[in-house]
Amino acid sequence: MENYKYAVFFEAENLSDAELRQMQKYFKIRRRSGGGECEINKVGDTTYKISFMEREAQERVLERKDHVIKIEGQEEIHVLLRCENVVESSKQSKESPNQKCASAKSEEKVFKLDHYLLRFLSECKKPHSDLEKHVSLSSSTFKINIDSEELVVVKDPGTEDVYSLKKWEFVVDEAIETLKSRYIIHFEVESDKSAILEENSFLQSDNLKIYFEELTCLAVVVGERKEVEKILTFLSGLQNKQQVQKECCVSEKQFNLIKEEFEPYVKSNLPALKITQERAGILLKGPEKEVHAGENELLKLAKGIKEKRIPSHHPLMTFLESSGGIQHFQNRFQQSLRSPVMLETSGSDLLLLSLSDGALEEAAAAVQRDLCLETVRLENAQKSSAFTKLKEDLSKAVKQANHKSVKVELKYQDESTPDPKVQLVGYATEVSKLKNMVLEYKQNHQIHHVSLPLPCPEMVEHFSEILAIGGMKKSSVEIKPTSSPSPCVHLTGPRCEVESLKDSLELCLQRLATKRCEVKGPGVQQIFQSEGARILQSVKNSYMVRILPIDDKQKRGKVPKYMSSLSLPFTSASSQDSLVSDKEIDINVVVGSLEQQQADVFVAPMIQTNMTSTLIGSSLLNKAGQQLQNNFNNVKGKHKLKPGEVLEVDATPALGCSKVFFVECAPKGNKHKSEKALRSGLRRIFELCKQNSWGSVALPVIGPGIVLSIPVKDSVNILTHEICEFLSGPTGCLDTICIAIMANYAHSEEMFQTVCGNLSAKMVDNTGKALFQSLTSDLDEIIIPVDGIELHLVFGDITNETTDAIVNTTDFKDFQTAGVCKDILTKAGPQIQAQLTGAQVASGQIFTTPPGGFPCKTIMHVCGERNPDVTKTLAKEIVVQCEHGFYRSVAIPAICAGQGGLDPNVVAKSILEGVKEGVQGANLQHLKNIRIILLKINVFLAFKAAAKQIFGSNTQLTAPAPLVLTSVTTRGRNATSIRHSGSTRSSRSHSVPLPVALDLSSLVTSLPDTESTAAFLVIGHTNNDVSDACRDLQQAYKDQCSTHTFFADEIERLTQEEMDQLLSKVNSLHLQIEQSSSDGWVVKGQRNGVNEVVRLIQDALRRQVREKDQTFLFSQVTWCILGPRGIWQKVPKDANYKLEKRDVKDGIEDAQGVKWTVDLPKMEATSCDSGQVTTLKRLENSPDFSLPIYWDNMSQGDLLKVIVLDPSSTEYKTVKHDFKMTVKKTVLNV
Repeated sequence: MENYKYAVFFEAENLSDAELRQMQKYFKIRRRSGGGECEINKVGDTTYKISFMEREAQERVLERKDHVIKIEGQEEIHVLLRCENVVESSKQSKESPNQKCASAKSEEKVFKLDHYLLRFLSECKKPHSDLEKHVSLSSSTFKINIDSEELVVVKDPGTEDVYSLKKWEFVVDEAIETLKSRYIIHFEVESDKSAILEENSFLQSDNLKIYFEELTCLAVVVGERKEVEKILTFLSGLQNKQQVQKECCVSEKQFNLIKEEFEPYVKSNLPALKITQERAGILLKGPEKEVHAGENELLKLAKGIKEKRIPSHHPLMTFLESSGGIQHFQNRFQQSLRSPVMLETSGSDLLLLSLSDGALEEAAAAVQRDLCLETVRLENAQKSSAFTKLKEDLSKAVKQANHKSVKVELKYQDESTPDPKVQLVGYATEVSKLKNMVLEYKQNHQIHHVSLPLPCPEMVEHFSEILAIGGMKKSSVEIKPTSSPSPCVHLTGPRCEVESLKDSLELCLQRLATKRCEVKGPGVQQIFQSEGARILQSVKNSYMVRILPIDDKQKRGKVPKYMSSLSLPFTSASSQDSLVSDKEIDINVVVGSLEQQQADVFVAPMIQTNMTSTLIGSSLLNKAGQQLQNNFNNVKGKHKLKPGEVLEVDATPALGCSKVFFVECAPKGNKHKSEKALRSGLRRIFELCKQNSWGSVALPVIGPGIVLSIPVKDSVNILTHEICEFLSGPTGCLDTICIAIMANYAHSEEMFQTVCGNLSAKMVDNTGKALFQSLTSDLDEIIIPVDGIELHLVFGDITNETTDAIVNTTDFKDFQTAGVCKDILTKAGPQIQAQLTGAQVASGQIFTTPPGGFPCKTIMHVCGERNPDVTKTLAKEIVVQCEHGFYRSVAIPAICAGQGGLDPNVVAKSILEGVKEGVQGANLQHLKNIRIILLKINVFLAFKAAAKQIFGSNTQLTAPAPLVLTSVTTRGRNATSIRHSGSTRSSRSHSVPLPVALDLSSLVTSLPDTESTAAFLVIGHTNNDVSDACRDLQQAYKDQCSTHTFFADEIERLTQEEMDQLLSKVNSLHLQIEQSSSDGWVVKGQRNGVNEVVRLIQDALRRQVREKDQTFLFSQVTWCILGPRGIWQKVPKDANYKLEKRDVKDGIEDAQGVKWTVDLPKMEATSCDSGQVTTLKRLENSPDFSLPIYWDNMSQGDLLKVIVLDPSSTEYKTVKHDFKMTVKKTVLNV
């Protein structure tokens, strides 16, 4: 304490230890307070003493007695310093031995008072009087010694009786204290305020005095408390009016770097300048001159600050600000570097500030070394329990790292996508630790792919059975066997599970016993596919083995695939021909959106299992309502479909369907993958329609558009190919396929033409079978009869027309812009274009040229002038000129609907009304066919609608669809059977085939070799089990086979057709025929097949006997039935035989295949279909004469019978017609 001799004092209440430490730190820093090394002690209830080691420090802090100290988290503390302790001075005055005189005669007391207060009391009359009054009350006198700064109060002699010494001192002390509280002193050290006081010295009065020090800027105000406070308030207000303020663009961090140098400069040179730190910068306030000088000095110092910008990332900047990292680095640099370094964030960059280049480089290197940002992709990591465990471990690690302070932050990104990410930001050590945890997880749990080779190709298709026999447990690993390019199984899943499963599979395959088993004989493969399949299953169960077919590509075809659902037993060829399980398919190409159609099933594309990911799905939802979305979500659940899979969703009543099939497509970017997914999806859709017995399906052309971006041609090719592939096999109940094409797409026309073109080309397959019955569309040609001519509306290209006259629409100026004009002139040739160049044609007139290279007789060139009235006039004039020119046909485009830009509806109305006016009432003799050729779908639809309005719907006819086949075989049925598929009619042959001489040896030799081998791969746990299973397979084949011997005389009676059936059965049932002797033959193979051959031979023999009887009876007796137009018709031989033998309980069939029930007593027959009743009659044929069937038998006794025919009867007309063919006479009566 002896070293701290120079003290100053201040008043404060209850300062805490922390606040005292902050204040001591403040007064120790010279650049902040002007002080130096010091101590602070409490010397009174509210009085504190600051003791400095150096006098200069004491003087500097007193130069600015009002100090503002900022304490973090609290309000500012204002400290007003003084050079003396008033309380101590008072005590010293009381206790000083100099306070009393040595004389016993008089007693006095000395008070140490401020120099200026003493001057005030001595110079001012009122304060002096006040002093006298207070002193006189204690029977005392006083004297003022200004030089020694003392007030001496002397007790009057002789007052001992009134006051004791102790009481007198108390009264005097109280009087002086009252005086000191009334009159106060204010030291004004600010030069600007001192100058104001000097300029306003008139403010002095009897109660107020102002003293000025000449060598300093100090002004002392002494007076009554109220007067002093009043003048100080006036002073502050006047000062504020005279002061200015300036905001300098110096950040807080920059100011902290130069503050130590700037503040001493201000204190020594600009004492009136006040410095305040604002958010936007540093605020200087004070006299204008000092503010300007302070600004210049501040900016000058700021220019010396060095900067280094470190490009970074926004997450790092956010971490630094939220974790206190900036302050951490600043404190660290404050301790470790020679010069302070400040950090600021600037967007995504980090800005380092310092007065030293070396410190700046060291700090930048430290920041870049210690801060780290890592983003780790989990790459299809499955969100299983392992992923949840990873998140828990990471969360614990983050909490542990941030126990004392924030060192690292973790954030998950794209969690809802298949490829989530983990973002780590913070200090390098902590980030590296967390990153290693994520990488370890990836190594063990990320999606991993590996292939395991299989020893046999047959294991691929039945790998699930191998897993079962090997006792492999269910795993989350995806197992995908494949045979291309070599047999192997692909394992996909978490790495740790994939590697574990791979090791288990390798061990399992090594332990299994395998053996190749071959069973030879006719029809062996088919046996194991039908009846033998049950035995296969029995063998599997008995020996706990798996039996896999081996495909050795035998001549008879591939080895059948044995699955859990076996194929149905074979039926005979005849029974197959008689069964009609599939319906004829009608394909309709419609113009409109999918939601406008009516069908059992709608088909819509989607991606990422999102119903509204395509415009088609959104349109269906808009019409169907939210219930469709609910149905979709219920079916989908939490599953995500793979490309090519189909989701079956129940439709809502608002849609014209029962089901909506949503096919998952692959997004654009990989054309091969997208097309593959589309093919698989369409194939699956048609298969579902067949399985669920749906009768109709409506679907768009999937692929074109921004979502999938498959070219139109490729999309249509995929659609038509899959339709035709489906129609080439069984189709179940499906009879209608509707293809919807929107009219307003950019490629609608191309799409329509390609769809129709592809389907037309594939209507008949390579075997001559029709894949579908008809192909129709909304754009089929329309024919409208109008006053003896035909008006055709045709969707197509006018350059394909071959009419007598062709109409070209042109403006007679531009012949190069793509459109009808350019197309026609290109085909006509340059000489025609030359005639048009410069041609002057009046409004509504036609300019005619020769055809040139166009296949017609003339070309009429017209200009519609984009005027509906002109267009209507031209249409009428075209009709007139064609009639005058003797042209029978003309083709007209949609004038002004293309480049002319007129609304197609306006154009349609103008042209059709013009044609109507030109035709009606004109009695045309030559023009018979007017064809309006329309290239755009929307234009065709506009003409179609306008035609209904102008000509009436009753006169509008659709041209017959040219694609309906009537002669080709349609999936086993001819056109006649198609027309009558809804009735009970059936086609049949009524001719009696005769036996023919056949060379059975040559025919058998021509049959394919039915000797084949069925090879199996038998897999089991032991070699004994496998060997026993092979033995049972051999025996199973033998048990299913049989043989039968027949002789040549049994074959000789067969007709050519029956022999064909026999050989066909032998071939289709994979039987084998061998010659056992010169006239004996043996058929062997599957028991059922052999029995069918035997039954066929026996049936043929019985049929021959019956037909012989029928033929003989038919020559003796003929039964007839009266046809619908009154014409008698003979019944077939089998019906004739049944009627004669009265075997009619099952009815009969006539020659047209109509079934009838018979009432022989009434000689009537009733149609089973319509209920129509007709007449039967029986004719007996004489050996020498056969009566016409419309004659009746005569009684046995009659020699002549005359019948007059009714002139209106069919018989009369027939006789008359035949008579007039031989004699040119008039017939009067028959």
